[in-house]
Amino acid sequence: MQTYHISEEFGTSPSDGAVAYAFRVANIDPCLSLCESIEFDFTGVRIANSSFMNALISGLFEQHGSSLLSNLSFRGCLPTIQVLIQAAVDLGMVKHEERFAAK
Repeated sequence: MQTYHISEEFGTSPSDGAVAYAFRVANIDPCLSLCESIEFDFTGVRIANSSFMNALISGLFEQHGSSLLSNLSFRGCLPTIQVLIQAAVDLGMVKHEERFAAK
């Protein structure tokens, strides 16, 4: 299992979507084909914004769809972070379905 400690990578209040996107492309996307499972550890993250969460998480689900749910886990999430994660997953799933429905 590959664990990404979000507070160590981005601090306790991550908000920069461009930084999250660059991190995802450089680190998480390549790991998906190499790692059996990926864990996002949000321990210590007090607040984040939707730009950050969407850049970090939505694109994964847009590319891979619901099959990714069995490979990802989220730990140490405050309720506000849980809401942002769920919204990012939902957005990615909608985009995935729209992309494949158009084909």
